[in-house]
Amino acid sequence: MSDDAQQPAEELKVRFCVNNPRSLAERNDLIARGFECLGCLGNCTECFETRFLEVNDTFIEGASYDEILSSENPTDRA
Repeated sequence: MSDDAQQPAEELKVRFCVNNPRSLAERNDLIARGFECLGCLGNCTECFETRFLEVNDTFIEGASYDEILSSENPTDRA
């Protein structure tokens, strides 16, 4: 079985900082979507000011995680 089967929908590699979600429910939702939860991605100021995801190695900010992922190709917005 290939690792591709473990990738989230649309073959996106999505990572987020453990402290970026504002609630445990929000964090658990991201994990349930198959996104990778890391201790720190090195964007500490943004981490406390706004929501962000690292999508295919591109840092993307947004008002919500759904907004960040709403584009068919979120990396086009970076």
